[in-house]
Amino acid sequence: MKEQTFGHGAIGFRHLAQELGLGLQVASERPVLYLLPEPRPLLSPEGALLLFRPEHLWRYRGASGLLLPAPDPEVEAFARKEGLGLALYPPWLAREELERAIALRLFQRAPGMALASLLDLLLKLPDRPFLEVLHQATGLALARVAPWGEVLGFAGSVPPEHPKEPGEGRGWLALEAGEGLLVAYGEEEALGRARGVLEVAARLLKVRALERSLERMREESLGGALLEGLILGEADPSRLFAFGFAEGVEWVLALVEPPGVPGRHRLAEERRREATLELRRRAGDFLDRLGVPYLLAVRGNRVVAMWQVHSPKKEAEALLKALPLGSRLGYSAVHGDQGVQEAYREALIALKAARPGEALSFSGLDPVAFVLLQQSPEDLKALVERYLPLSPKLLKTLEAYMASGSAEEAAAALHVHPNTLRYRLKRIEALLGPLSHPEVLAQVHLALRARSLLLG
Repeated sequence: MKEQTFGHGAIGFRHLAQELGLGLQVASERPVLYLLPEPRPLLSPEGALLLFRPEHLWRYRGASGLLLPAPDPEVEAFARKEGLGLALYPPWLAREELERAIALRLFQRAPGMALASLLDLLLKLPDRPFLEVLHQATGLALARVAPWGEVLGFAGSVPPEHPKEPGEGRGWLALEAGEGLLVAYGEEEALGRARGVLEVAARLLKVRALERSLERMREESLGGALLEGLILGEADPSRLFAFGFAEGVEWVLALVEPPGVPGRHRLAEERRREATLELRRRAGDFLDRLGVPYLLAVRGNRVVAMWQVHSPKKEAEALLKALPLGSRLGYSAVHGDQGVQEAYREALIALKAARPGEALSFSGLDPVAFVLLQQSPEDLKALVERYLPLSPKLLKTLEAYMASGSAEEAAAALHVHPNTLRYRLKRIEALLGPLSHPEVLAQVHLALRARSLLLG
């Protein structure tokens, strides 16, 4: 009998059930693309063969069929209504044996033809079933790992920690796959046999990432133009609806700055531009994975990001983690209205107070920093010069004393004798005034805070 196949070289549910000798309850010609042995949070399980009884049947309308150990009237009615297949397997049959038989039938039907069928199938599958199919075809545990370390998907039993760079080691192989890595785990011999397939699969993932990046760039360019117009007050806020920001949706706006590039020459300017574009790319990757409405724009060497928010602090810190080391981020309070200009001002104030590697919220700013950040850098510099006319050694002594509040603790922090510290404090008071006076303390505190803000 000639084997009945469908798109991607897949076999139909009815034919698979007959080949395995199972009791066919509901016939279906839907192609079986891969086996899903247990529930997974798949968004679109098209072509999946289910080896379990779903709790929420409606989520699996796109599956090819179900295999159960006993009749189930509700599942049978659902299968007939939605056009899924249904077959019964003997309850005494070990599930592991059934899974092996199905995998053998799906991916090793014809020597010399399985690889071509597999690659044709992988080309057309969504990302999550992609890993399931590759796992079942190779017998290897697989994980997709984002550049910032988050596991984007897995199939099989994978370890809790994964490689961060392409390479190979004892029992694992990590390949560059566009947005992150494709990591395979298994015996050395199995990894060797599957290496060619894994390399092709990684290239397919890389091509997909490039395609998604191009599509996202087109969408982001439209959103970026709108965001720029909203910041300038030249765009109608109601247009946000077209990008998923429905009325009442809560959002934050963040300003992100890459690590500084020293120098005034042309090469330094090119590096700054490259750093900003890389910042935008990584921010787009992260927000795209977050799965919420967002807008991105570039202003100078900073990236502006606006997104629908659920957990502001957690999401802002995760975004910063996805960016190059040493970037800093300031984000606005949560807004539920259309005050984009106000949110931009809040984010700018928070960014000025943030240090490299820090994500700082406008809501988390202390009152002193809030007041000082309303001033220009020139005003802050003048404040420091006016109230801190000290040598570097005396300035360091003053900072230690203000931080500790006692001469003994400050002396220990500076590794000097307490008498030495008291002598320095007398010299400081001769220049600034008695540190016991409230107005002198207020001036010193403001000047020290302004200095820290200037240093970033």
